[in-house]
Amino acid sequence: MHTTYPSPRQLRHSESGYSLAELMIATGLLSLIMGATLAGLASATQSYSTVMNMTSMNSSIRTGLDLMVRDMLQVGSGLPPSHSIEIPNGDGATPVRLPGPPGTAWTLPAGDLDIGAVIPTPGGGPTINGVATDVVTVLMADNALIDVPLTALTATTITVGPGPDLATGPDRVTPGQLMMVTKGSATTLLQVTGVDPGSRVLTFANGDSLNLNQSGAEFGTLAAVNAADPANTPALTRVSRVRMITYYVDAETDPERPRLVRRINNGDPTVFDNTLGNTVAFEVEGLRLTYDIVDGDTNPADVSMTVADRDGTGRCAPDACGDTQIRKINIAITGRSKDRSAVERTYRNTLTSQVSFRGMAFVDEYKAPGT
Repeated sequence: MHTTYPSPRQLRHSESGYSLAELMIATGLLSLIMGATLAGLASATQSYSTVMNMTSMNSSIRTGLDLMVRDMLQVGSGLPPSHSIEIPNGDGATPVRLPGPPGTAWTLPAGDLDIGAVIPTPGGGPTINGVATDVVTVLMADNALIDVPLTALTATTITVGPGPDLATGPDRVTPGQLMMVTKGSATTLLQVTGVDPGSRVLTFANGDSLNLNQSGAEFGTLAAVNAADPANTPALTRVSRVRMITYYVDAETDPERPRLVRRINNGDPTVFDNTLGNTVAFEVEGLRLTYDIVDGDTNPADVSMTVADRDGTGRCAPDACGDTQIRKINIAITGRSKDRSAVERTYRNTLTSQVSFRGMAFVDEYKAPGT
């Protein structure tokens, strides 16, 4: 029997692997496939990060805007028809303090007789990206404790009549809250410094944080309100709780994360502190507020309430724009995405809204049309 063996050349050919050229081509193809796969994965990851950043940004500023809208709808409700409350004035009176962003120390102008339901402060907030932010303070009565008769009052105290539970529940009164005391057309705004639920006595000692309690002032005090009734009948005197709400941007507490702050009253009954307040939105870079005016004549819209607007050379010229003429507020809040890394873009968005002050629907014509 004859046996055939493969030649050495045939053996070398059958045992040989991929050639160098084949290996290089395969490696190149694999690199292209992996590169495309990783690029797609990176793009998907970045897209997800972008969506999350934008969603978080929009959610934050929408929360802040929704809260502002809810508050603005109630501005002026429960206040006198003048949309203002008298404050200490005349002999012995000193300016009332106003809440504001950290680093500010605002007061109402010396000689002011009252505090309005809307107090605009254009450009009063921090400047971010070269644009000054605005500040607004608004007042409204609290429907949970409104128009309750008194049984007694002194120069620094009132005794609340039967009905509301001053210790618990929605009518609970605590130091730092604001109270409007009225008798006929006379009013005064006070800050609670002490509460005795058992005797139903509220104390308004001098030296409160907003400087509203000035029993020694000539007008705008409890004594002045009581004098409006020569018969001194306490039951004719009424008390309503008032909320003073201030909105502003705080870029000082954490400069990397400017925030929209909602401040109720001062936040402390005796110590004035502009670092107080609750954050309602983070990464807020802009707060622009303008107002629609009803003056019985031109009724200008989108008024910033600047110094020129107030002195008669601005939008209401030749007359001055008055705070009590404001009927609508136009709100614009600008936010940015939280992630500001080198590989992630910074996204910005502005949400806007217009709100009518339902509690200020009545129009006072300050001058005859055309004059």
